[in-house]
Amino acid sequence: MGQQEADLVLLPPKPIAPTRVRYVVLAVACSLAILTYIQRQGFLAGTKYIKQDLGLDSKQMGLLASIWLVAYGIFQVPGGLLGDRLGARHVLTIIVLGWSLLVGAFALTAALPSGGWLVFGIALALRFFFGMFQAGGFPVLARVIADWMPSRQRGFAQGTVWMFTRLGGALAPLLVVWLIKDVFDNWTTPLWLLTGLGLLWCVFFWSWFRNRPEEMPQVNAAERDFIASGRPVIQAAKGPVPWSRFLKSPNVWALCLMYGFTGFAGNFVTQLLPDYLSDHRHLSDRDAALLFALPPACSIVSCLLGGVLSDWLIRRTGSRKWGRRLVGGPTLFLTGLACLLPIWAQEVWLLAFAFCAWFFFNDGMIGPGWASCADVGERYAGTLSGAMNMTGAFLGAAGMALAGWLLHHGAYTLMFILFACSYGLASLCWLVVDVTKPLVPRTQES
Repeated sequence: MGQQEADLVLLPPKPIAPTRVRYVVLAVACSLAILTYIQRQGFLAGTKYIKQDLGLDSKQMGLLASIWLVAYGIFQVPGGLLGDRLGARHVLTIIVLGWSLLVGAFALTAALPSGGWLVFGIALALRFFFGMFQAGGFPVLARVIADWMPSRQRGFAQGTVWMFTRLGGALAPLLVVWLIKDVFDNWTTPLWLLTGLGLLWCVFFWSWFRNRPEEMPQVNAAERDFIASGRPVIQAAKGPVPWSRFLKSPNVWALCLMYGFTGFAGNFVTQLLPDYLSDHRHLSDRDAALLFALPPACSIVSCLLGGVLSDWLIRRTGSRKWGRRLVGGPTLFLTGLACLLPIWAQEVWLLAFAFCAWFFFNDGMIGPGWASCADVGERYAGTLSGAMNMTGAFLGAAGMALAGWLLHHGAYTLMFILFACSYGLASLCWLVVDVTKPLVPRTQES
């Protein structure tokens, strides 16, 4: 054997680059995020027309928002638990199918006699079941992120997912109001179109997705190793959920209360803002739709920015605890200041600025908040995410019921002051969050 041939034999094999299937999974998760909010906010964008056709008032619209949040809260933990135990493929397909059909079913209420308790009772029941099915969506997506993304990219991944929710929230008002006013001249047909989008998503997702990287042939060994880096050795949820650890964990309480206080105030922008703009600030239909679309459009940036900044701080400082805290806490404090601005805003442009600032800072918390659930929960990330989102939904329901009553009585200033105080409490909760203390101690980190 010649010297050249010997050198070739001694050369180490070229390392195989990791595949990038995880980014395709992230893209599919983002597609569900945008679909979820288009369907959710599409209904709210039609609030004025639904309210008029069904003969409802502001208090009843507040109760519809509250019942959705109550159901959304009740089924958060069961949804996350099912995702942890059964995997995301079947669970997400079933719940997306269920809530998409309910979007269309709500259109049938237009055939009922306007006004009275019959139409309101049926609308209340449909909104409850819609909230029940939607409850599991984001906890199960948190399970997907925990399974498919390395720990060093979780803030980025969660921020990206929530960025697309805001994109859906921004598109829905403009799209649905355009369909109602300029295309179909009714609010029922757009709801059936939104149902069709959900059914198409279910067909694609179930046929392509697999729960874990090792179950998908397109994922090579290098990518599986990269995804698993920095994690406990055992990832799959085995055995019962350690509820005693949940109840004793300061992280769990802090994350849940943080999200609860945020939901108490933040749901006003996503639930009752159309009613406030149309009936209480007396904006035109198009101005109200545009102003309803602007806050989620602005938060598209902050969702991603918050997650990326949190991951960057962790790499820069070496502290995962402060990398999450230094983004989550200050952004919520600034949100509390921003939600006072509508008290003094008289011009439409200033009102738009106020709600855009409110939601921009609100969503700076989203990436580090949901990434913290994966950091702390690990193999129980879905369950912990469900508990956090449940608290946000319950306190959000209380906040929306109170807001509906205050709107009915014209107590706008008191409402926004209460919202600011709630954000202050949410900001303080971040001082307790320590993602270096997971529910189940890590057995190995790389």
